[in-house]
Amino acid sequence: MKKLLIILTLSALLFGTEIKLSNQDALKIANKIWLNEGSGKKDKLVWWNKGEEFASCGIGHFIWFTKDKPMHFFHAFPAMLSYIIKKGAKPPKWLTPNTPCVWNNYYEWKRAKKLQTPKMVELTNFLNNTKAQQAQFMVYRFNKAIPKIINYAKDEYTRKVVEYNLKRLLYKKDGTIDPQGAYCLIDYTNFKGDGTLDSERYQGKGWGLFQVLKHMNPQDPNKYKAFANSVRFILDRLIVIAPPERNLKRFRRGWLNRVKTYER
Repeated sequence: MKKLLIILTLSALLFGTEIKLSNQDALKIANKIWLNEGSGKKDKLVWWNKGEEFASCGIGHFIWFTKDKPMHFFHAFPAMLSYIIKKGAKPPKWLTPNTPCVWNNYYEWKRAKKLQTPKMVELTNFLNNTKAQQAQFMVYRFNKAIPKIINYAKDEYTRKVVEYNLKRLLYKKDGTIDPQGAYCLIDYTNFKGDGTLDSERYQGKGWGLFQVLKHMNPQDPNKYKAFANSVRFILDRLIVIAPPERNLKRFRRGWLNRVKTYER
């Protein structure tokens, strides 16, 4: 244990607080995320899973709440939209970061999808043409999450474990960015959040990146496998502790297929 604490302390001293990726590298990671979220298909850029209360839009399937059913999850679509507008994106005139989802439920969305209504077509084309900006938003979101994740730890040992596991994944031994590790971290942050929102809890337990890094074995020599194993544990726990009406078990197979990409 003492040896591990020394390693964790030295690791923390070398850790940077922000990563920078080229547009090309960010887009490569985003394309992998888009394969996870929507199989890379344009017609899934504006989506709604049956049984959920919100739409999922863009290459990261960013959550977009309706006016009448805001939820306690991070409202990612307006945040993404606000970011890419600042980067020069031109959304349809009817769409702003303050616009609630234009469909009130799954069935309204399904009808619009079938009829290919003007708003459905315009939004799909807009999201298809702004993939690079959405990719950079995911990197931006992860960078904003780094200090929150580290500082969220309640004790010094947990903070060091979280910081050490974060650094292990993010960097190669020569100090350069590890693309696969960066993909793991950015994808999971986009997928399940950073884990620091107290509102994102079931039975007092979270399921974000903080929880994964906290549970990840810092002594496992295979960092990708260690991360994937921790993700499996956290997601299986989420399925058990979530309210029965959410029926998260139906997503388990797809979730575990996603986790396999972390080990490659």
